[in-house]
Amino acid sequence: MDRVILAGGVCSDELREATGCALRAELPVRGKPAAQYVADTLREAGGEGRTIVVGYEVADCLTAQSGNGFVQSLGYGLEKVSSETFLLSAADLPFLQASSVSGFLEDCDPKMALNFPIIPIEACARAYPGMKRTSMKVREGRFTGGNIALANTELMRRIFPVLEQAYANRKRPLKLALQVGIGTLLKVVAGQIIPSLLPLATLEKSVAAFLGAHVRAVITEDADIGSDVDNLEQYNQALRILSGSV
Repeated sequence: MDRVILAGGVCSDELREATGCALRAELPVRGKPAAQYVADTLREAGGEGRTIVVGYEVADCLTAQSGNGFVQSLGYGLEKVSSETFLLSAADLPFLQASSVSGFLEDCDPKMALNFPIIPIEACARAYPGMKRTSMKVREGRFTGGNIALANTELMRRIFPVLEQAYANRKRPLKLALQVGIGTLLKVVAGQIIPSLLPLATLEKSVAAFLGAHVRAVITEDADIGSDVDNLEQYNQALRILSGSV
């Protein structure tokens, strides 16, 4: 199974000035650049297959050019995938463990267009205190999204134009609402007020209807796959946790 690592995310001005790194993939993690650490961990978890790094060069990996944003970068990586399914990952995951990745893959359905992990926000707070994460309420609890996913290559290529259009409309709320569906947006908004109105299964069906392909949310307690580094505060906290000083 091939692996695609999106590594083109740029550092904020504050993070770049403090570390000298232009990309979050370059940030030193456990004695090596973050993207190298993630690539090594995914190889340990995923067995055979190629590793494709988008936007950054990593030893013993294929390199794909970075695009103007997440979706275009994903497209460049997807072009190089040759396996039936592929593992998608962010590059800035300082706590990532091979056992967590393997556990997630065991719980996935490879027939789905996309399997993505969701982690109870309490699990993240327990494992990595001080690492702030955005979250969403559903009937089953409050969750944050993971930063890896298992994708069916053929189905992802089929739905890719939908993703491109949604990304193009991200700053045009009315067009995005018309594309996603007013009903879906109302369910999400209502669910944040009254979580019992938004079961996880309903959200999965809404996303599937939008994409035109089935998706699955995989609940996991493994907080390492949901803890990335977006800013200097998070990076410094991650270093403190890794050093055992927290």
